[in-house]
Amino acid sequence: MSDILHALAISGGLLLLVVILTVIVSIVTVNRGAAEMAGGGHEHGAVAVAVAHTESAPVAAKPAAKPAAPARDEINVLQILALGTGLFVLAVLGLFALSLIEHM
Repeated sequence: MSDILHALAISGGLLLLVVILTVIVSIVTVNRGAAEMAGGGHEHGAVAVAVAHTESAPVAAKPAAKPAAPARDEINVLQILALGTGLFVLAVLGLFALSLIEHM
């Protein structure tokens, strides 16, 4: 029975760390989203057009050039799923290797 409790304590400790990390990442993400919704983030696609004025006649503004593509700082959902799956596979392989080493 002692081995079962020891295993449960180890797995519970690891799970607690994962939950804490998930909560911290969620808080940071929500705060970042709230800051962007409030206008704290930089605006994408905003182009300023300068108009030159003279005393005789105002000069018409030239059409703005095609705006540059916004900075790509968003993460795709498929990238998150792939990263999570990859980390899970690495963790399982690591635990499997550790199990093999201890049983040899």
